[in-house]
Amino acid sequence: MKSKLLDTLFFSEKRKNLLLFLADGPKSSGEIKEAFDFPWKSMIPQIKQLLKTGLVEKEGDMYRLSGMGPVVVANMKHLLGTLELYEENMDYWKEHELSSLPPFLRERIHELERCRVIPLKNESILLQNRVLNSILASGRVRLFFSAFYSELPFFYSELLERKIETGIIISEAAFKDMQEELLEDKNSPELKNSLFGTLFKGYRKETGKLLDRENRDIFVYTGTRLPAAVLLTDDLLSVVLYGKNGVLTNQYLLCQEPGALKWGEELFMYYMNNSKRVCDYEAIRN
Repeated sequence: MKSKLLDTLFFSEKRKNLLLFLADGPKSSGEIKEAFDFPWKSMIPQIKQLLKTGLVEKEGDMYRLSGMGPVVVANMKHLLGTLELYEENMDYWKEHELSSLPPFLRERIHELERCRVIPLKNESILLQNRVLNSILASGRVRLFFSAFYSELPFFYSELLERKIETGIIISEAAFKDMQEELLEDKNSPELKNSLFGTLFKGYRKETGKLLDRENRDIFVYTGTRLPAAVLLTDDLLSVVLYGKNGVLTNQYLLCQEPGALKWGEELFMYYMNNSKRVCDYEAIRN
């Protein structure tokens, strides 16, 4: 069904921008003139149309949203934000899978705002310079991984050393991979070499910290739908999504707006609330 109201809202940049301007509060005609680079007489027909819809009302020299105005404009902002996010990186969104994100956050994906698509130079998000610098400068770090990265044990140890508040969620498959790494045959030919043997001993020790049943920083996610990685620091959110074919691509999202950080916190809490602490699993004997 064609909506005349949609035409009123979206077929005129002046009307659309005026509604968004009034969303911040009542404005005088002088404030409107100053905010828009248009002759006032060209704005009068647009204002009259908005007054006719009942979304805007005039009292003296002041204009404000009225009735359903705030609700309509709030939803209009969400739609415009979503379209802008999609349009800025259309190829990325077309090629990546979003079903791993919970529906209530997919519906609010506009909150990511001005995200950038960054080339993933190495396989692990942890090794990206900008991300790593942010992690080490933060007071709190939240991590989620669907696959086990070999650098994670040493990375976790470094966070502990720096007294950075840490929460790490790993998928059940990644947890099992860690167990296998820890139980790897000590008699393998490679480990008989003294250098490799020493390195592996240190690696086993750090991996054991992650799997320690007393560890309350580590959670195991047992769900089936999950992104490749999510990383949240004090000043950035990084998200690695799988491609539509289920294969990891060489790109990740980098978001730094306050709304994006809040969105990322909710995403992490969603996965954490559907996870189990590693202390609930069988402890692995070294």
